[in-house]
Order: sequence, then C-alpha cells, then structure tokens
Amino acid sequence: MSNGIQHRARPYSHPRTWAATLGFSVVLATSVVSAAPQAHILRIDPRASMADGAPLLTTVIELVQTKPYSQVTSPCAELTGDANLDCISEALLRPEALYTPLKWLEDNAYFTVAVDGQDMPTSFVSRTKWGDSKAQDGVGTAWLLMVDAGNSMGSRFREAKDVARAFVNAMTPNDVVNIMFFNDNSVVKPSGWLTKKAAGTAHIDSVARTYPDQGRTRQLMSIIKTGATDAFSELGNAGGVLGPMHQAMVVLSNGSGGTDAASAAPAASFLKSYMTSGRFPEENKTLPKAPVPIISVWFPYAETEELRSNARQFMTELANPEIGGFYNIVREGQAGKGVRIVDAVRRRFDQQHIVKWRVPCVAPTIQQTFKLVFKSTDPPIGGDNFIDVPVGIDPTAWPLDVNYEQTEAAAQKDKLYPGGRVRIFGNFCWASDSQRAKLYLLPADQELPASLKGKSLEEAKKAQQELVALKLIGRAVDAGLTYAEFELPESEKYLQVVDKSKKTYSARLVVYDSKLSRTSAVTADRVLTLAAKKKPLNFLLIGGATFGGVVLLLLLVNLLRGGGGRRGGPQARPMPPGGGMGPGMGPGMGPGMGPGMGPGMGPGYGGPR
Repeated sequence: MSNGIQHRARPYSHPRTWAATLGFSVVLATSVVSAAPQAHILRIDPRASMADGAPLLTTVIELVQTKPYSQVTSPCAELTGDANLDCISEALLRPEALYTPLKWLEDNAYFTVAVDGQDMPTSFVSRTKWGDSKAQDGVGTAWLLMVDAGNSMGSRFREAKDVARAFVNAMTPNDVVNIMFFNDNSVVKPSGWLTKKAAGTAHIDSVARTYPDQGRTRQLMSIIKTGATDAFSELGNAGGVLGPMHQAMVVLSNGSGGTDAASAAPAASFLKSYMTSGRFPEENKTLPKAPVPIISVWFPYAETEELRSNARQFMTELANPEIGGFYNIVREGQAGKGVRIVDAVRRRFDQQHIVKWRVPCVAPTIQQTFKLVFKSTDPPIGGDNFIDVPVGIDPTAWPLDVNYEQTEAAAQKDKLYPGGRVRIFGNFCWASDSQRAKLYLLPADQELPASLKGKSLEEAKKAQQELVALKLIGRAVDAGLTYAEFELPESEKYLQVVDKSKKTYSARLVVYDSKLSRTSAVTADRVLTLAAKKKPLNFLLIGGATFGGVVLLLLLVNLLRGGGGRRGGPQARPMPPGGGMGPGMGPGMGPGMGPGMGPGMGPGYGGPR
C-alpha cells in the first residue's frame, strides 16, 4: 500500500489466546518503534452509545510517521537573523512538513478493553476521515486561544489578535472557542466557551490594548498551565453536555518570561508533557482523558539577546508535533501569515481517523483501560493506550450488546406469548451464569424517552433503573456468551396491539445484567421490540379433556341404561308353590331325578352308554 506501510492478513486466533499475548505486543510495539509510524489516541468518546443505545465507542486516532524538526529546518542553519526565522517559518508551513499521514489498516488494528484482568477484543464498526466528517455530531475542535496581552508585546499585540481572528474565522459547525487574554500575572479576560464566530470576534475586539507591566518577571508557564486547566476541566461540565471530540490550544505570545527562571525551555517541556497527557488537573480521576495538541506561534520582540533566546526556546519547545502540535514564527508585518498557519494546522487535523468500535464488555469501574495495537505491519506501527483513566463511561449505564436482527428474526418465526419462551441473541459478558441474565417486559402503556442524546449519564442511568423496577419479569432458564433464554410471565399486560384487524401484537423487552446493573436500549426507537401473539389454545389439553368427557358421558349413559332395564323391563313370572319345583322334585330336578341326573341315572352320569 502507499506510504511504505504494508499489511498482512491477520491469521485467526482465539480471542483468549490473542488477549494473553496483547500485553507483550504493546511493550514490543512501543519499544521497537521509536522513529517508526505511530498511532496516538486523542479521544475515546462514548456519546454514540448514549444516542443509539448500542455499546459503541468512538475513537479519534492520529496515525502518522513524524519527521524530525531538525531535518526539516536544517537548510536554514546557514542563515542568521530574520532570514533564519523566515526560512524556518516557510519550511514548517510546507504541506506535511513534519509528518506523513498513514492509511487506516483495518485488518491489522486491534482495540481492546481490560475486564477482570483480561484484554477483551472489541469489534471494528466503521472508519472515516476527520476532514470528511465535520457535519457529524461531536466532530469538532475545542480551541483554546491564549493571547499574550502583556505590555512587552507592544505593537505585536495587534498582529497576535489578527492571527486569533484567523482561527475564529475558520471554525466549523461543531467547533467551540475560548479566548483568554493574559498579562504578566494571570489570565485577565476569558471569553468562556463560545459557539459563534461573531461572539469570538467581538471578544477579540473588546481588548484594545495591552495591560501595564507588573514587574520584571512573569511566570509564563504557570499562567498558561492555569488557563488551560481552567478551560479544559470546565469543558463538558456545563449541564452535563459533552464538548467536541477534539481539543487544541493555541498560544500567541512573544514567549517572554523576563528573568523568571521557571519560564525557560525546561518549563515549556513540562507544560507540553502536561497537555499531551490530557489530564486536567493531573490528579483528575473523573473527567475523560483528552490529549491536547499545542500550536505555538512566536512573535519576536526587541529584547536583549539572552532574553530573546530564552523566549524563542520556550515557544519552540512548547509545541508537541507528535500529536498534531505546530510551531511557527510571525515577524513584524506578517500577520497575514495567520491564515496559512490555520490551514497547516487544520490540514493535519483533517487526516485524523474517526474509528467506531463495538464494546460488549467494560470494567465495572469508572476508570477503564483501552489498548490499541497494530499487528503484522511492515514496518511496525507503534500502538497507544489509555491506562486506568475515565473516558466518560458509567459502567452501569453502558448498554448490553443485543443482536437485534437475529433476535427479531427468531421472534418472527416463533412469536412470543404469555407463558412461552424467548431467546435473546447478542454478545454478553455473563458467560454461562444464567443468574445474571434478567428480562423485563414493558407494559403496553409504558412511555419511553424518545432519546438519551444530550442527556447526562445520571439521566440515562435513571431511565434504565425505572424500567428495571417494573414487575413483569421473565425467568432465565439458560444463558451463554451469545444468548439468553427466558420463560415469559403469564400476564398479557405487555402485549401491544400492532394491527387490531389482523390481531397482531408486539412486546417490548429490556435485558438486564444483574451483576453489572447494565441494560439493553431503553429509548423508544431502540428498545427491543419483538413479534408477539395471544396465548394459543392448548389443543392437546383440550383434546385430552374432550376425550375424558366423552368417556365419562358414555359411562354415565351405560349406567343409566343398565339401571332402567331392571326397573322397567319385563316382569318376572310368579313362582309356583314349592319354590318353582314340580311335585315331588327337588330344586332344579325333573321327576324322580337326583340333583344333576337324568332319569334313571346315578350321580354324575349322563344318558345310557
């Protein structure tokens, strides 16, 4: 394939066998490929599961091969002064100067989640380019623009604002922006997160001049770090609404820290590491991790050579091109270069991959561990991971992975009915522990939320719990990794009329994992709805009852007929005197005969021989 990366078809291996070797693969991949192609996870976002009721995660992944900064700028080494700065600026503005984007290798990419100490494989669903997906929900960037308004900026302040306007004017529909002006001590005028270009431009225009000097030193690193922490920790908290899936910080400054030792290149390196880690603040254990590319734009100023050199090193070191960061220089009179800087930054962002994965199992904790590994590529591609970090998943609200198509097809062939059975197909985490599998049938008049989109995790969880609290419960009789079978209750309250004239019905069901408190989809458009019918008549029972009734009826008739013969049949003749014997005879004997003998015979003999 292009970009010099070749992929080989992955051989089949059992998930558990492969999972056992995953940890070694991650170590091997990251240790062998220091300068090789590298994948970076920039966001793991759960909002697709909230909207669709399916266990889908959306990841934003950059897959590039970076080029050393020194290699790109080495032709400028023989130049000095402004010529050197202009040469470096132009070299970095060339398309793909510091990176080569790579194609996504679907057959070689493995994304896993750690559950109970095992790396469980997920399933690839789809992949699109960021640049082709900007109309989709969440596909946008939260831009933090930190504009240096300290007095040392002088006339450069106006040009810094022009570059800030270029970033605002390039906002796409899902972008948001927060513009922070800072002086020598702190952020002095933040805009908060804005969604409209006009509001961003108005905020830039509201600061007409720089702020007065506050001393000979300023803790530039501390100011930028505090502003970034405040902005990105706030994002996503207001009303529980998630911000865009991508974040970036733009620092427009002369880089001057005065004589502050903490605002030199080592401090910039620390700040870059802090932003690349994506945890704001570092000890945050509840908000999602989101690494932040830093776009550092240096506005050189008139200062002593030593202070100018420190400022240049600080701004150069601040950028993190390994995850999409960028560095450039705007000299006096070059504010028009801002549009080219924005284009260079966005061009790289547009190469990012939006990859969706189906994740049937998650750890029963807020912190999750995900690993991305590429196998059997030449050259090797370094993977990435999120280890024990929150990604916005409440494990009790994560939907179960129900195979709707297979379950619905089975129900069409064998419709549900009160007292019958139903088999639910999917990819479940309860293995053969059928006691974890529960089924709740929704009453016909039960209202469901139209959508959980835009709702907080707590609201989604509450909607699920309300359904679980209903009492129309199916009893699990069998369960496995890919199915669960339930006995349905005898009640008909859950039968919904689909077509009254055709006497067709449906039933709405919610599957529940009692150990992890997870359910299947609960929204009106995604809840599991299966074909149903009234309870059929039991013809075997009816036939048996009918047969038994007929037998009883015949016996009764026979008895009645037998009794009537004795009472109403021909009357017996009256016995003659002597009890019905002739004169001189014993009972039953003819004249002159002994018992049982013919005339003239002894006992036991018949007629003459």
